[in-house]
Amino acid sequence: MIPLLLANSLWLCSGVAAARGLRRALQTPLRAQEDLLLSILRANQDCEYGKRHGFSRIRSVRDYQTAVPIVSYGDLEEDIDAVKKGRSGVLTSAPVVAFEKTTGSSAAAKYIPYTAALKRQFRRAVAAWMIDLYSHHPAMMIGKAYWSVSPAAREREVTPGGLPVGFDDETEYFGGRDRWLLRRILAAPPELPAIPDLSSSRYVTLRFLLEEKRLAFVSVWNPSFLTLLIRYLLEHAERLIEDVRRGQLTPPVPLPDPLRETLCRRLRANPERAAELERAFEQPARLVPSLVWPGLAVVSCWTSAGAKLFVPEMREFFPHAVIQPKGLIATEGVVSIPLTGHAGAAPALTSHFLEFIDGDRPGATPLLAHKLTPGKTYSVVLTTGGGLYRYRLGDRVQVVGRILETPLVEFIGKEDLVSDLCGEKLHEAYVRKILRELFEQVGLRPSFAMMAPEWGRPPGYVLFVEAPGFSDPPIESLGARLEARLKDSPHYRYCRELGQLAPARAVLVSGGAARIYLERCLTLGQRAGDVKPTALHCATGWRQWFRPAGADVVAGENP
Repeated sequence: MIPLLLANSLWLCSGVAAARGLRRALQTPLRAQEDLLLSILRANQDCEYGKRHGFSRIRSVRDYQTAVPIVSYGDLEEDIDAVKKGRSGVLTSAPVVAFEKTTGSSAAAKYIPYTAALKRQFRRAVAAWMIDLYSHHPAMMIGKAYWSVSPAAREREVTPGGLPVGFDDETEYFGGRDRWLLRRILAAPPELPAIPDLSSSRYVTLRFLLEEKRLAFVSVWNPSFLTLLIRYLLEHAERLIEDVRRGQLTPPVPLPDPLRETLCRRLRANPERAAELERAFEQPARLVPSLVWPGLAVVSCWTSAGAKLFVPEMREFFPHAVIQPKGLIATEGVVSIPLTGHAGAAPALTSHFLEFIDGDRPGATPLLAHKLTPGKTYSVVLTTGGGLYRYRLGDRVQVVGRILETPLVEFIGKEDLVSDLCGEKLHEAYVRKILRELFEQVGLRPSFAMMAPEWGRPPGYVLFVEAPGFSDPPIESLGARLEARLKDSPHYRYCRELGQLAPARAVLVSGGAARIYLERCLTLGQRAGDVKPTALHCATGWRQWFRPAGADVVAGENP
């Protein structure tokens, strides 16, 4: 078995060039971005999209911004559908190797094409981040890591053209020697996404994490993912510890035989570790995680926007660990990379070509990173090696600092009306479409209807409906239908399966809900002339304002 210090050292060595490249780019951001853009265009000038927009004739950033339009997913959907059906050379000259799925604004899902070039661009960003992180936390060099990248209990999907949706394991973002080394550094097996049952996925994750006292780094998306994992640990500690003692694996739902055999080959009886765990669980519950993994140095997760509500509980579980806010990483690409000791995050200048739309001048030509103004807010536009050119990501960032010649940015929310407590990414346009169709199905013409998040443990969504003459049984049906339709969104469904969200609720209200809605919007700081009807509002606390006409109806079952 290769020693951890050696494995971590070899893996980090492969990222030194990427870290140095980012450092140089931060000193000369314009040159770095223009060189990267032209290399992307040269590589794809012969694809259909490249020919359509004259990539071969583009010689500068200005040429590019003149020749190529800013697009949304809807503008590319026809091309992406062609790739899904197996046509090559559509958006990129190189072949698409897989798709990743994310939530859309007006449809249940978007399919993002991945090429080898896009995977390299992601690796560049991760390498620069890891070099910085490990250099500031050297204790991580002798520890293992847990990365949660792919959704747990993910359904396997293949496009009509035979391309996989998602990757089989979490090391597939890397290649060659790096992938081999990561399999020795990661505490949990990369086969976790293949486990079909969510409870068993959590169990197997914890079974492997408990085995490893030297866990030093944890990377998750939403902090609630980690806190729910810890709560599961507290509920199943006795069974998990016994498995550690005996070197066995007994999840609540049996695993498929080939997968179980693969996982069990990595296990061994460990009575000494089991005894350590038993001593840890004799302590007050809030101290257990820090005693189980005393060497945990850093937890990386979202800490801004809706995710910040979940951070306090995580700090209670891991008071000894540094909580590092993630940069802005989307399914489509990387926008920013966190750097220790700096507010915000550095733009990913060596991964993708980045443009920023000024929030105060939305019709002006987008700016490059070096032109951003401190304190101002911008919308992000990406060009990647995966076939997205001048793609409006829908995320907003604010300039919060500077490093060398480059501004530092912080993610502050979605550009459109999007509610995102746990990663569910519900767009107002998507919710509006669902409500319109549901109301037609049940024959309802409400005088007011709006869905909003409601804080709780776990939080969830409430649909407030005012419809004179509407009774409780129909609202129950409406609530059940709403929950089913929201689950068409892969991100919402995943958050529900994890238990990060409670089932959606439908509530009848009365007493002039439209007037009450206006009054509250004014208290939230909106001008009366700016208040517009909406199918989805991102603020919580609406239950205290509306007058109920009947009791809540919970749709679906608790996770």
